[in-house]
Amino acid sequence: MNAYTQAPIPWTEGAFYDYLRTGFSPQHGAAAGPMAPVVAELKGLPDADIKAMAHYLGSLNPQAAGVDTIALAVSLEQAAAMRAVTPASIAGARIFEGACAVCHEQGRGPTLFGVKPSLTLNSAVHAAAPDTLVRVILDGIRVEGLGELGAMPSFADHLDDAQIVELATYIRARFAGDKPAWEDVAGSVARIRGVGAGR
Repeated sequence: MNAYTQAPIPWTEGAFYDYLRTGFSPQHGAAAGPMAPVVAELKGLPDADIKAMAHYLGSLNPQAAGVDTIALAVSLEQAAAMRAVTPASIAGARIFEGACAVCHEQGRGPTLFGVKPSLTLNSAVHAAAPDTLVRVILDGIRVEGLGELGAMPSFADHLDDAQIVELATYIRARFAGDKPAWEDVAGSVARIRGVGAGR
């Protein structure tokens, strides 16, 4: 969450506060993975402690100073919307419409699971490798202690490897259009699904 983050929007003190206090930052998404239980445990702390942590973490991220994060987020969302008009993968676009749009397409449908996380601002979509995104598609997200906030169903039993490759490729091209296409997404899907099958 500092200078090494893959997030397209710099983490600010306010974003840290939202994330640590509620488990969700509109500009960074919902707490998941190893951070989810941490945020769930923080729910019992007084607000002053959360504010102090957010202030400290924000001070470690000096590149956020002077950045109009709201304008930057709007610009990135508009660019992603334009790329939807001519998708890099027609198959991926169709899968996204059927499986993902209701929860991730801004301004579309009801808000499910407490929030509507933007994929344009998602660190996993901007990462150097597709592994985190593929793992989330396959395994879903279930956060103990945060209710339904940020929950996502698993698609491992609903999408085959080729469909997940098309979906991940589409998501990368549409929502992180300034980044190069991922290499060997099929290899990542096969490897991650294989690990999951062995659990």
